Amino acid sequence: MINQEEIEIIKQTINEFFDKMGYSVETEACSMERENEEILEINIKTPEAQNLIGKQGLVLADIQLLLRKVIKNKTEKDIYLSLDIDNYKKNKEEYLRDVAKSIADEVARTGREKEMPFTSSFDRRIIHTELAKRTDVYTESHGDGEERRVIVKPKY
Repeated sequence: MINQEEIEIIKQTINEFFDKMGYSVETEACSMERENEEILEINIKTPEAQNLIGKQGLVLADIQLLLRKVIKNKTEKDIYLSLDIDNYKKNKEEYLRDVAKSIADEVARTGREKEMPFTSSFDRRIIHTELAKRTDVYTESHGDGEERRVIVKPKY
């Protein structure tokens, strides 16, 4: 379990990281357990969010990877860090779930499969997880690399 002292050290480390990059940030942290794994969720609030998120969240993903390594060196613990900036990932997840449900409803109604346009592994995981709860449709991934897509198919 990540204790409060460790959370404060991590928050300070993150603030120093962004300060050295020239960004003013406010850091919120929440420790939680998901699927038997402890996760430290960090949300950064900053006026320069767009620069730190990047196109399709790619800069955010790179920053998260760097911070995981910095924090591991500083705390000597392998902490799973989930970094978000101005709730970008949270909002994106909600949007993807809504789109997935809408497409699944259409597939169930029409009986015709439909290909989804999202390509990142993060997006695909959210879609597969959301639609796995349904009994009237199922999902498959097809393609390679950036061409990989989720296809929603009706269950007969």
